[in-house]
Amino acid sequence: MDLEKIFFRKKLTGRQERLWGVLYFLVRLIILSLPLYLVLSFADLYALQAMTAGQSAWLLAGMGYAVSHEGPEVLVGGQSVFRAFISEDSTAWKSMLFLFALVFAVPRVAMRKRLLGLLWGLPLVWIGNLGRVVGIVLVERNYGIEAAMFAHDFLWRVGLVALVLGLWVVWLKTGNNRKRQAMAAVAHPQLLWQPNHNNLMPGQYNLMHGKGDNRH
Repeated sequence: MDLEKIFFRKKLTGRQERLWGVLYFLVRLIILSLPLYLVLSFADLYALQAMTAGQSAWLLAGMGYAVSHEGPEVLVGGQSVFRAFISEDSTAWKSMLFLFALVFAVPRVAMRKRLLGLLWGLPLVWIGNLGRVVGIVLVERNYGIEAAMFAHDFLWRVGLVALVLGLWVVWLKTGNNRKRQAMAAVAHPQLLWQPNHNNLMPGQYNLMHGKGDNRH
């Protein structure tokens, strides 16, 4: 089955194929992001908030700060106490779900590679978020609350997004054969349905070079 023949009467140009590949990838990404709405509607993330607060307090205590935490709230300082409330969004669950969706949106990638990518990628997102929380506290202690709020907005909106995209790119570029297959599938998803008759078993298809070429 050729997707081009289903949706288009004429053969696509190279540029149109690339645009079609991007659309195909984005549709998969949107579908895989649907759990976001389920979490927003039904999930209780209090335990995750308390865990983030506790681990952030532990890091700050190791740096010599007088710190404690009460549930999802971190209290820093002696005479002048800075109270940092860890909201649901401050647990980085959206960033972790975004990384999950990015990894599984790329077609033609072995499940083992996906799982390995999440195995090291999700903890790094978690650690990055803890660093964000600690960084905001350090900014407040040294430069005041206004600077801390600016750092909060910047690090939350830009820092974690950059971290997730960076981890995804690193994951996508790891390996040789699978990397080429995944990148080709994103750019040219129609190749997923092109048959290859050179030494392939029934039901197998060549991703990289189409019909008649069994290179990897």
